[in-house]
Amino acid sequence: MEIRTIVNSLIDLFFPMRCIHCSDVIASTQILCVPCSTNLPYTRWELNQNNKAFRQLYQYCRVEAAYSLLHFSKRNVTQSLLHEMKYKARPEIGALLAAKVNIDLSGYDGIIPVPLHPKRLKQRGYNQVADFTKKLAEIHSLPYLDQILIRNRFNSSQVFKNKRDRIQSLNNAFQLLNPEIKGHYIIVDDLITTGATLSQAIVPFNAHNGVKVSVITIACA
Repeated sequence: MEIRTIVNSLIDLFFPMRCIHCSDVIASTQILCVPCSTNLPYTRWELNQNNKAFRQLYQYCRVEAAYSLLHFSKRNVTQSLLHEMKYKARPEIGALLAAKVNIDLSGYDGIIPVPLHPKRLKQRGYNQVADFTKKLAEIHSLPYLDQILIRNRFNSSQVFKNKRDRIQSLNNAFQLLNPEIKGHYIIVDDLITTGATLSQAIVPFNAHNGVKVSVITIACA
């Protein structure tokens, strides 16, 4: 145990952990420094229809309610968190953020992560929203359902496309594996910008009577 402690101390000395946003030195158990963590841009929203996330989605699909944990803008701390999750395989970030979702999720029948296309999943090795979704399911005692919705169309990056192009490229991109499901489900994604990708994931649910969908995202641009 003493040897391990010495080794860890040497690693901390010569290769210290740094805040993923401002690069200040932090403890090895942390992700953000205290100032960045204290100043996370929380939306303070409820899971309802009175927020920007709902308005972004409602123009494209039928959704009961929506919620985002954080505000997103270029170069803010939220962008740094999502970048680490998406490109550097940091599952602990998703779990940490899920624990900060302070809303009532009772009465729902399950929680579903927006899936990646198998080709994208193979390239990246993981779905960046999965750990956030799993932790939400665990905290709120909801079934984690990652085998209901699949993505059957591979698309190039949507970053530089406008709304119309995004929707056209995502038409029929998602498919329900169990079209007989009933109930009220939460679909989870990392970021909502135009609402195009997320709305297309909701469309297959809208085609079936007896199914309601609400949405949770980590962030909203």
